[in-house]
Amino acid sequence: MRESLEDICCSKIRVIVGEGSLSKLSEIKDSNTVVIYSRRVDVTDKINKYLPNVYFIPINDGESAKELSNVISIVEKLFERNLDRGDYVIAVGGGTVTDVASFIASIYLRGLNLVNVPTTFLGMVDAAIGGKNGVNFNNIKNLIGTFYQPSMIISDLEFLETLPIEELKKGLAEVIKYGLTLDKELYDYLSLNKDRVINKDKQVLEEVIFRSTLDKLGIVKEDERETKGIRIVLNFGHTIGHAIEAGSSFNVPHGYAISVGMVCEAKIAEELGYAEEGVVEDVLWLLQLYGLPYDISQIDALIDIRLALNAINMDKKHRKDAILMPFPTRIGSWKKVEVPLDTIKGFAEQCLKK
Repeated sequence: MRESLEDICCSKIRVIVGEGSLSKLSEIKDSNTVVIYSRRVDVTDKINKYLPNVYFIPINDGESAKELSNVISIVEKLFERNLDRGDYVIAVGGGTVTDVASFIASIYLRGLNLVNVPTTFLGMVDAAIGGKNGVNFNNIKNLIGTFYQPSMIISDLEFLETLPIEELKKGLAEVIKYGLTLDKELYDYLSLNKDRVINKDKQVLEEVIFRSTLDKLGIVKEDERETKGIRIVLNFGHTIGHAIEAGSSFNVPHGYAISVGMVCEAKIAEELGYAEEGVVEDVLWLLQLYGLPYDISQIDALIDIRLALNAINMDKKHRKDAILMPFPTRIGSWKKVEVPLDTIKGFAEQCLKK
């Protein structure tokens, strides 16, 4: 089991990764704790083992759970429980659950204690980390949200025992992103431990998850609220990746879209002279090693180029007629570059043609 205490602005975040780490919940002495969890994962017995008197609120997975009407119904339940500012909300599930629970914890009484317990690999290496949350309004994803840090992130490897390999791969795209832009040692570790990662060796997964968590929190420490242009590095692969998702009407898994997006954006960086020669090959090699898609022809979905390019127009890194792009310069290093919008769209159109 690995543990670290991280300082983010005015918050202290206790990071705990490893088999059996869920037992750390027993350290919460609050008697009025609420657990918001995914209906897909029956966690009641596991949680009750360490916190016998909590109140459970199940929610659906997917975007419907992030509608404001659902958020209000959960707030009503908190009100009925008479929670005060010393009480805890525990989020147990994937990205949808942590989004909803984090948002509610941040607004109820201007802030309750929050603990994130991700149950998916993607949640453990990305979604449960960083403090950003969002809920939907008027069919717009994450239109309403806050920045709110959990006091604890518990990643218990026991949740991954039944995780299908394909689900593991979808989360690996985000891990590879950290290695490519921030952490050459992680890139090398992934290169040397492919079989142990794919076979879900607990010692190796513990290292990968712990290192990924600290890599992301290291960036969040420097730019928690995205005001300094540093947190943008976490969006490497996401401009083209989000375009692929939008162009497929969101029928392409996020991890696979980001995987192809990283290759496309590395090609742009290299062709524009911002990346050292060979970076594209380094990106391709690791993605191929793990069996992740690296070309749009490997995506099993129709891509509407018009919808994809429109998503680029709406990219949150958009600045007038340009987009701020985080480009890898070599493995483990990156730089922020302002690229004309038409240039990005031109490259994207080439990348997205099957």
